[in-house]
Amino acid sequence: MEEERPSTVVLGIDGAHFELIEPWMDAGDLPNLKRAVESGVTADLQSVLPPVTSPNWKAYLTGKNPGKFGIFWWENIDTARESVYYPHDRKQVETEFWELLAEEDRTGIINVPTTYPPKEHGKFAIAGAPDGKNHDYTYPKSLEEHLESEHEYGVTLENNVTVSPAEAAREIHEKIDSRFTVALELMNEHSLSFLQVTTFYINTLHHYFWDHDYTRKGWKIVDDHLGKFLDEGYNVILMSDHGSTEIQTVFHVNTWLESQGYLELDTGVADLIHNMGINRERILRVLSTLNMERIIDHVPQRVRNLVPNEQGELHRVSKASNIDWEKSDAIASGQGPIYLNIEPGTERYDQVRKDLTKGLESLTDPDGRPIARKVHKREDVYSGRFRDEAPDLVVEQADGVHIQGNIGRDDVFTNPHENGWVAENKRNGLFVATGPSFGSGKVAPLSILDLAPTILHLHSKSIPLDMDGEPRTDVFHTDSLPRQREPQFREEDDRDREEERIRTIVREAILS
Repeated sequence: MEEERPSTVVLGIDGAHFELIEPWMDAGDLPNLKRAVESGVTADLQSVLPPVTSPNWKAYLTGKNPGKFGIFWWENIDTARESVYYPHDRKQVETEFWELLAEEDRTGIINVPTTYPPKEHGKFAIAGAPDGKNHDYTYPKSLEEHLESEHEYGVTLENNVTVSPAEAAREIHEKIDSRFTVALELMNEHSLSFLQVTTFYINTLHHYFWDHDYTRKGWKIVDDHLGKFLDEGYNVILMSDHGSTEIQTVFHVNTWLESQGYLELDTGVADLIHNMGINRERILRVLSTLNMERIIDHVPQRVRNLVPNEQGELHRVSKASNIDWEKSDAIASGQGPIYLNIEPGTERYDQVRKDLTKGLESLTDPDGRPIARKVHKREDVYSGRFRDEAPDLVVEQADGVHIQGNIGRDDVFTNPHENGWVAENKRNGLFVATGPSFGSGKVAPLSILDLAPTILHLHSKSIPLDMDGEPRTDVFHTDSLPRQREPQFREEDDRDREEERIRTIVREAILS
């Protein structure tokens, strides 16, 4: 009979990596993080490409690459339909590892991105930012009222970071604190054997403030709460969806594609609006002064598509109606994905993809910094039923490079301070695990896809064969049963997956 296993607590910290926090740990600002690192096992944690919140949280939860769940960034681009969109209906289709744990264990999940609307599994589920909403975000439904009345809980920010940076930073600190306060309360109330609690908005601090005291304060709040979980003797895992690094240069990939003749824009109306001094930021500042920010949600999308930002750029869904699709061969998302508007398998398709790869891998900024670590073909990055919808190329951006995916910018390269962000995502994130079941010291890098099968194995659950990750038994203590026990695998039930897909479509229809 297996020995009693300590409860597992996973602290998800969006955008975390040792690069930023090690100086603060050495200075004594983060004693509990230092304690976890010194007592436990550590490693770099490699994201799937691109290293972005979406799709990486979904990759973590499912143990599968994006080709299997069909989300490739905060936007998918369908060149055949001349569409830029986010496939919300796909967020809940694939089975997530905590659902498998919930079959026998007492589980709870808090604030993980890409989990809205919440699934009805375990003791509770609280959906997270940035794609969540401030309503209908809990299972069971009654939990939402409790969170709001007792903790003034909210999923998304009220303050805009670019409009009110100090107020937004204060609100982020409050939200980080509330996530962990609620987590400890519910952990004890339900005597959980597995808890996942994630803080997304700390990565907003990384992006806009990097090593500013606003960010350090956010990390100190995380550290204070980490100490409470460590003191309870749980198995504690700290992980991130990707890392962060300071930006040295901003590369406007669609401007480059336009300059090379691959992209043709049709932004006449948006340019006229911008020349009149009307832009998103100015509108937001006015609405913020009048305390009417939410009114923007009621403006028709076709109107919003024509309003650029301060730099004259259009982003995400706004791009679709401002591209001359008939004259364009390629269009890019931010942070890596590039889609070709050419029939795959043709000689021209192969040639354009080859030329783009060569051009981007040899491209440097004005100071001689390379833009790309490597440019990948989609078949080398993705597998699964959605692979044909994946970007044709994925640029693995070099550290210090922010690839901006908007359209309408004149300059191929700009200073990071003009962009708003001062730090960008990178592929290496953070992994720390400490507690009775875990070993100590540094191990070889893990893939984010390895975490789901590893946690399932820790909890004596069989691992679905369609997961892409591997159970990393080397993270466990040599004398522990997870280290000595052979991992077990199982086929996933396609019928259950189809039933869940139908339930998801129905939920989405009701919520919309």
